[in-house]
Amino acid sequence: MSTQERIDHAWVDVSLDEIVRNARTIHQQNPSGRLLPMVKANAYGLGSIPVSRALEVLSPWGFGVATVAEGVELRRAGIERPIVAFTTALEANLPAYRDYNIRPVLDDPQIMRSWGRPFHLEIDTGMRRGGVPWDKHEALEAAFVCKPEGVFTHLHSADTSVASVQQQSQRFGAVTRTANFPDKTLVHVANSAGAFHDDTKTDLTRPGVFLYGGRVGVDQPSPRPVAALKARVVSVRTVRRGDTVSYGADWTADRDTVVATLGAGYADGVRRSVQGLGMVVLGGRRVPVVGRVTMDMTMVALPHDGGAAPGDVATFFGPCEGPAIELDEFAGWAKTVSYEILTGLGSRLPRVYV
Repeated sequence: MSTQERIDHAWVDVSLDEIVRNARTIHQQNPSGRLLPMVKANAYGLGSIPVSRALEVLSPWGFGVATVAEGVELRRAGIERPIVAFTTALEANLPAYRDYNIRPVLDDPQIMRSWGRPFHLEIDTGMRRGGVPWDKHEALEAAFVCKPEGVFTHLHSADTSVASVQQQSQRFGAVTRTANFPDKTLVHVANSAGAFHDDTKTDLTRPGVFLYGGRVGVDQPSPRPVAALKARVVSVRTVRRGDTVSYGADWTADRDTVVATLGAGYADGVRRSVQGLGMVVLGGRRVPVVGRVTMDMTMVALPHDGGAAPGDVATFFGPCEGPAIELDEFAGWAKTVSYEILTGLGSRLPRVYV
């Protein structure tokens, strides 16, 4: 048991080995291409620096972030591979891209010409969030004259719609087949869900949530679980029939109930919306969340025999002793998606690499 586990009320166990295994699964879908793992948002809340270092064993082409500041953090940690910052670059920030050798995503030909360094060009094939629209031929021709290092698009519904992948791939292909750019230009289409579609086999694959244990479609392979949110029991008490629990007094015990208080709340990423649906694993059993989740604590109802004491460890999701709760199952109780659960894990939670 680590020192952090002994002194903290709650923490996140992270298996770097399982992240690497999930990356291998993605790479197997397109073994002739290379990986561009997305480590943005602090590697989906799990630690961009240790995750990037762990993925080095697979010799990825580079790493993807959202902002130049995230790229700077990796550079300062000694990461040397290419880094692409996927939020369209602001001209005012270009000196930071240059100083730290970070590839920007550009969509303004004038900026492209003055940049004079490797950059990536996004083709908007339906996401309508950024990039040059696939049917704006003059804008695309002007961009390709500047010879981007990489050309990509982003799939908006690869986890739910085969037809959307086919449509976006066809639009993207219509651009790349007619564009005048060098053969060495890197082409990338697939995100995590897109990697499992036949239309997306290109030079690079950009895995994201699958690396970190999030599902990418009901008909696709399941990732290995990576993260486990743990919290210690800090209090155990008997609540009498008719007593209420937590803010708002909107949960009332219908019988005498043993209630355990756990040392994690919504400041740690336990969404308030799990009330009435969510469960945790404690003492090898699933037990329900009762009352409103508070900022620092969550209450659960124990079986008749209790079976918990202060210091015991409960698991909100992830590997544990007992009937484990999957990340996506927990996200469903919270009425959100696995991405939001992972990136919402609080900064005060130590990440314990196991």
